Amino acid sequence: MAVLGAISLVAGCGTDSAGKATPSTSTDTSTATAALWDPCTAIPDSVLLKVGVDPATEKSGVGGIEEPGFKICSWNNDDFSIGIFSTNHSVDEFENKPDNTQLRDVSVAGRSAVEHRLASDRFDEVCGLIVPADQGAVQILLRNRSSSKNVVAPCDRVATVGSQVVPTFPE
Repeated sequence: MAVLGAISLVAGCGTDSAGKATPSTSTDTSTATAALWDPCTAIPDSVLLKVGVDPATEKSGVGGIEEPGFKICSWNNDDFSIGIFSTNHSVDEFENKPDNTQLRDVSVAGRSAVEHRLASDRFDEVCGLIVPADQGAVQILLRNRSSSKNVVAPCDRVATVGSQVVPTFPE
């Protein structure tokens, strides 16, 4: 299920409408992507365990495929999955994506962030946080499993996850 959210997010990002330069060739995109902060290697297992996900469930990319302009890593447990998206795309680009709704400025682990829901989320299972970074942004996308026996509102759960993982994010 985390892969579905990742595909939705990645498919929705395009050129930068704020006038910032974006890579114009696949070589530029590859170089820019290689320079991104990598959540798979930067978030310690100890933090993942505090969040309640199993480090052994780690998956890189979307369905194992790397996406240009992103470094993506996901983990899960029986109740929820999290995807962390590191990108050179700006917070504004995420805010302007039509599927991102109910945008709300929040503070997570002492950092400003934007909480959002997905218009396509028909079952109230998904909530995200977008954290600005010098490279662009880092997003946490949390999806509750419909089979969860420990149901927690997704935005409450993503705030708890964020309090643990955001301190590992680049400034």
